[in-house]
Amino acid sequence: MSLDERTVVARIERLTLRDLRIWVGEGWIRPAQSSHGPVFDDLDVARLRLLCDLRQELGLPTDVLPTVLALIDNLHRTRRDLRRLTAAIDTQPADVRRSIIAALRSVDDEG
Repeated sequence: MSLDERTVVARIERLTLRDLRIWVGEGWIRPAQSSHGPVFDDLDVARLRLLCDLRQELGLPTDVLPTVLALIDNLHRTRRDLRRLTAAIDTQPADVRRSIIAALRSVDDEG
């Protein structure tokens, strides 16, 4: 899905065109560019909704948003990396998987 600015603002009731442009300018949203201006996809729209929630529902000040977004982005990267690691471990022979599980339990017992 590719949406222009006005369509995005129409879909997200709490979003103003001014905020959208500020957030794009800050780099918090990185839409693709077309000959007609920025175009937003589903992930952009989800992130815009998140920004609206953080600012309006939770009342976070604007100067805190970059930190919160960075933490959320790091969490998503970590989840993706863990899924990839799990998939790689699943391809290993059973004895290797058992060794990994035993090593994890050993680390858990130490902590």
